Amino acid sequence: MEYVTHPLIRENTIERRMYQISIATTALTKNTLVVIPTGLGKTTIAALVIASRLLNEDGKVLFLAPTKPLVEQHARFLKKVLKVEEIVSLTGEVSPEKRKETWERARIIVSTPQVIENDILTGRISLEDVILLVFDEAHRAVGNYAYVFIAREYMKTAKKLILAMTASPGSDPERIMEVIQNLGIEAIEVRTEWDDDVAPYVGKKRIEWIKVEIPEEMKEVKEKLEDCVKTRLNRLREMGIEVPESSSKRDLLALQDAIQAEAAGGNSEMFEALSILAEILKLQHAIELIETQGVRAVKSYLKKLVREAMSRGGSKAAKSIVNDPNFKKAVVALSKCGT
Repeated sequence: MEYVTHPLIRENTIERRMYQISIATTALTKNTLVVIPTGLGKTTIAALVIASRLLNEDGKVLFLAPTKPLVEQHARFLKKVLKVEEIVSLTGEVSPEKRKETWERARIIVSTPQVIENDILTGRISLEDVILLVFDEAHRAVGNYAYVFIAREYMKTAKKLILAMTASPGSDPERIMEVIQNLGIEAIEVRTEWDDDVAPYVGKKRIEWIKVEIPEEMKEVKEKLEDCVKTRLNRLREMGIEVPESSSKRDLLALQDAIQAEAAGGNSEMFEALSILAEILKLQHAIELIETQGVRAVKSYLKKLVREAMSRGGSKAAKSIVNDPNFKKAVVALSKCGT
């Protein structure tokens, strides 16, 4: 096994994986959103970027995570792999005076965002000397979550560089675009366990498929949801985007990436296509639940969709689905099914 060698990385602690190094290289030049499944080394990528940044720039690193257990987990890992003395964790349990003192002496601060937001607002800390800001669970950077305020304040500084990481960005293009805008993202690095540079590090899985017949009472629900999907596929075709009805989830996600690229290039029509595609992904997930998990799981998911559509910040995709007559028929048919 080959390990990364670096003046600020402890010997024989980080395995040399080219996909991690490639992502870290991008993240050192642009504000980057990293989308990578759990277990493939998001925090390792962050450690690579942190080490390089601290070696070449004067200042400190701020690493944000949404919960105290995550803060403690990240701090332990960074202490294990980095040759940096002042790595500290901050949570609401630390007094304001102690937090200010700790901030001033630390080189790496791992913290919950609410603490940092409060300390910025009260003037206890400044982000001026932060040379790297890491957001874990970056998909939370929407609405009035503390990530949004901190990113906005940080973008006013001179040394700004943002690394945002998530394993689950979601399928709603509106929320993904909101995250990208709120964090000032300039590049997106996506990896899956099927990518050529990742596959060698993923353990082989033995999968046994057992096919069962869908209960008769569920077939009507499935048919109505499939009608919803067909309607949206026709809308995409009218926009000049041909999508086969047999497209897998992976195919649709790949198409989503391609459309996002066009939208980013200034093609405003593609934003509508992204919204339609988000609806298709949600509907196909419901169909998949019918085929694999049964009545209870489908009822739970459709109720969640309805709640999302009715909520104040509900997505456009959820509202469109819930207002579809075929979706309403599917809900009625589902209500007649037992659990």
